[in-house]
Amino acid sequence: MNNIPLTHVRRTGKRILLLVGALLGAAVSGPLAAQESSLFHQPPPMANPGANYPPGMAGQPAGQGQYPMPGPSNYGPQANLSQASWTYVPPPPLQQYAKHDVVTIRVDEIAQMRAQGKASSRKNGIYDIVLEEWVRLTGGQLSPAPQPSGDPEIGGTMQSQYRADSSIQSQESLSFNIAAEIVDILPNGNLVLEANKSIWVNDSVFETSLIGVCRARDIGPDNVLLSRDLLDAEIRKDERGRIREGYERGWFTRLLDRFQPF
Repeated sequence: MNNIPLTHVRRTGKRILLLVGALLGAAVSGPLAAQESSLFHQPPPMANPGANYPPGMAGQPAGQGQYPMPGPSNYGPQANLSQASWTYVPPPPLQQYAKHDVVTIRVDEIAQMRAQGKASSRKNGIYDIVLEEWVRLTGGQLSPAPQPSGDPEIGGTMQSQYRADSSIQSQESLSFNIAAEIVDILPNGNLVLEANKSIWVNDSVFETSLIGVCRARDIGPDNVLLSRDLLDAEIRKDERGRIREGYERGWFTRLLDRFQPF
C-alpha cells in the first residue's frame, strides 16, 4: 500500500469540514429567511393611501386633514367561515310553511311507571251505652216515658284490623310514523298539526290520531318532526276487532275493578 502524504490528508479534511459547514449554514438560514419574509414582519396596508396625515409624521406628506384610526374595517373585508374552510357547507334556508302543508311526524314514545304502596290499620273499641230517659208522643207533644223494668243498656266490644300491600310496574312504548296537516298558523309562527290514520287488517282496525303544536324550526330538512318537539300533544291509538276481543276484559270484570266491592 502506498503512503499518502500528510499534507494531502490535511487538505482533504479541511475541504470536508468546509462542505459540512456550508450545508449546516444553508439549513439554518432557510427557516430564518422564511421567517424574515413572513407576513407578520410586514407593516399593515394603509386604509386610504391618499388620506392626509398630521404634520411631522415620518415618511408621510403633510396636510390639513386627520389620519383615521386603524381598525378592522381598514384591512379589507372580514374573513368568515366560508372563506376560511374548504369543506364549509352553508345551512339550508329556513323553509316557509302555509296552511294545508303536510309534515311527517315520527312518534317514538316510551312510558314507564313503577309504584309501590303499603297500608295498615287497626282499631279496638269498647262501648257501654245506657238510655236513662225515654220519650213518647202524646197528643202531638213529647213527654217523658219512664221504664218500669229499668233503663235499657247496651254494651259491646269492637275490633277491626286492615292491611294491604300493592305494587304496580308498567312499561309501554308507541312507535309509528304519520303524516300531519298544518291546520292553523298562530300569530307567533307556531304550527298547529292534526293527523288521522286508519289501518284495516282483515277484521281488525287500528285507528291513530294526533294533535299538537310545534315550532317551524323544529322540522328537519327532510320535512320530519319528532314527537318530543310537540307542545300540548295528544296522541291516541285505538284497536278494534278480533285481536282486541281476545284480551279485552268483560263488563262484569271492569265493573268490579271500578267499584271494588271486596
